[in-house]
Amino acid sequence: MKKYLLIFAFLLSLPVYADELQDFGVTVPEWKDFAPSAYVDVEEPKGLGKLNEIVTYWYQRKTDFEAGLEECKALETNDDRFNCYDRLKVKQYKENSDYNARMEARQRAGANIKEMNSMQDNMLPINNYINNFTRFQPNEIR
Repeated sequence: MKKYLLIFAFLLSLPVYADELQDFGVTVPEWKDFAPSAYVDVEEPKGLGKLNEIVTYWYQRKTDFEAGLEECKALETNDDRFNCYDRLKVKQYKENSDYNARMEARQRAGANIKEMNSMQDNMLPINNYINNFTRFQPNEIR
C-alpha cells in the first residue's frame, strides 16, 4: 500500500514541473536555445571582467531575453503570448546571425594583416641587427 501512495504522490508532482516548462499550452523559449554553450550561464561581469566585450555582450543579451520573456508571460491570452514568444525567437535568431556576421568580418579583417601572415619576414631585420651588432662591437680584440 505504501508503494502505491508513493507512486501516486510522485505522479501528482509531475504536472507542477510540466507547468514550468509550458505556459498554458505555449512552449516557452529558453536561453540555452540561442546562446553558445559557453555563455548559457553567463553572469554579470565585474571588475576587469567588464573589459571583456564578448562576455558583456552575451550578458546584456541574456538580460534582454529574460526581460522579453517576462513581458510575454504577463500577457493574458494564449494567442498574444504565442505571438510574443514567436517575436522573441525571431529577434534572438536575427541577433545571432548579426553577431556571426560581425565575427566573420572581424576574422576576415584580421586575416589581411601582413605581420600575421609571415613571421619569418618580421624576424629577418632582427636577425640582421644581431649579426651586425656582434660584428662591430667597440673594444674588440682582433
